[in-house]
Amino acid sequence: MFLRVKAAALILLLALAGCTDEEQETTPLVLLRTGSAFTADGSAVAPGGTLRFGLSVSGGGGAITNLVVRRISDGVTITETDRGMFIEYGGLDTTISYTRGYGQVEKWVFSVMNSHRDTASASLTVLKGAGSAWGEISYHPSVKIGLQDNISLPHFVDLHTGNVYDADGVAGHEAEIDIAAFWYLTSGISSPTLTSPAYSSALTYYPLFGSWSVRNQTMYDYYSSDNNLVTPAQFELAANDSLLVNAYRTGSVSGQSKFAYTGKVVPFRTADGKYGLIRVIRADETPSGEMEIAVKIQK
Repeated sequence: MFLRVKAAALILLLALAGCTDEEQETTPLVLLRTGSAFTADGSAVAPGGTLRFGLSVSGGGGAITNLVVRRISDGVTITETDRGMFIEYGGLDTTISYTRGYGQVEKWVFSVMNSHRDTASASLTVLKGAGSAWGEISYHPSVKIGLQDNISLPHFVDLHTGNVYDADGVAGHEAEIDIAAFWYLTSGISSPTLTSPAYSSALTYYPLFGSWSVRNQTMYDYYSSDNNLVTPAQFELAANDSLLVNAYRTGSVSGQSKFAYTGKVVPFRTADGKYGLIRVIRADETPSGEMEIAVKIQK
């Protein structure tokens, strides 16, 4: 009897030890890279200055499924990025950039989740530096594109340069494309719509996106657009990137912007972290129509 109890106790201890090992193996890890290329913990950066963070992430035995970046500015939390993914092997090494805001103290928190729903995070603090570092912008006063059934105009736009491409000419430039546009009825309401290659519904109107190895996701602030928080006059007066950055509300963004009617101004953020504004000069409300936009974007 004693031997049976002893054996049972040994089996239980081994089982518990196995569970502990498994839990440890499935814990992800987030490391913030250091060096002159990256923003250091405790550094002081002037409003408008670039913050550059290098992340090295391990899934800890599970696939990496989610990355969340939060900015806590003077106690107010803003989710800057909430990105789903599925990276099963090799981990994630990435550099992401943001712009320093006006808060006295910004705490940045980087959190990941793996396929076992285990989480890990890392954080650092950035102080407010003296002066101002708002940057230069590029201005593209007239960019004309066709909606989905338009056969005379190009459809795909590189917001950084203002260059446009049609289906035949876009080969080799897929990684540069930030937006396209289409028209549809949503709940019976006419909607000229801005989209991006990575947004799932864009495939309905531009199946070509499905064959691209790089599909950028531009995020649009639909709340600011719907409520006309940036006027065409303000757009015209923007001479640096201050308005571009501060107009973008991260709590109300999507990979497409519906109701992009003539006169609307839509704040956006590109896949490579550049903030900008699109002013809709003209938006036809037919699938064979066209859209003309003006673009201001960070250099």
